Amino acid sequence: MTERLKFQGRLAEKELDAKKLRLRIEGLRDSIRDILDPFEDIAELRVEVAAEQALEMASLHVEYESILREIKAIRKALSNRG
Repeated sequence: MTERLKFQGRLAEKELDAKKLRLRIEGLRDSIRDILDPFEDIAELRVEVAAEQALEMASLHVEYESILREIKAIRKALSNRG
């Protein structure tokens, strides 16, 4: 297997990972928005759940940004190899 094919395979894996993370982050964002309904009485808000989800989302976002940097580096390497 050539080095270019290895890079292309790695790129495809990373793009799939990024897509999965993006979907999970979007789901958490929507869930947090739903939990923090601006028309709900403050006493009824499930703040603990929102906080837990926000922490998870922050962690996933760090991972997502890391994968995006890897994708950029792989694409750059592929373009340099023609």
